[in-house]
Amino acid sequence: MRIFQKTFLLGVALFFFSYLPASAYQVFHTYRIAGSDILAVAEGNHVDEDPLVLSLKLDIGSGETTDLVIETDGDIEECKLQLETIMGSHSAYAEIVVDMNAQTMNGVLMVQCAVFHGLFPDKQ
Repeated sequence: MRIFQKTFLLGVALFFFSYLPASAYQVFHTYRIAGSDILAVAEGNHVDEDPLVLSLKLDIGSGETTDLVIETDGDIEECKLQLETIMGSHSAYAEIVVDMNAQTMNGVLMVQCAVFHGLFPDKQ
C-alpha cells in the first residue's frame, strides 16, 4: 500500500509541475564592426572540448587598439574568411551574433556572422 501512495503522490506532483511555465531566457551578444576598424583576424588555439576562439584586433581610435575574443562551439572558418575580405574597408561592416546560453557543450554558439557591403560611402 505504501508503494502505491508514493507512486500516486509522485504522479500528482509531476502533473502539477507540468503546468507551470518554464523559466527560460536567451542572451545574445551582437557585435557590429566597421571593416575599417578590423586590423587582424585570427583563430585561437583549440583544445579538445573547449570552444573555438575567433580573435579580432580592432582600432578604437586615437592610435589605440583592443582585442575582441569570441568563443563558439560552432565553426569559425567561414566567418574568419568573410572578416578578412572587409579588413580596412570604409564601406563595409560585419555583424556577429553569439548565443551566450546555447544548448551546446560549452553554452556558446556563433549564430550569425554576416558582412554587409556598400552601406557607407567610400572615403576619398
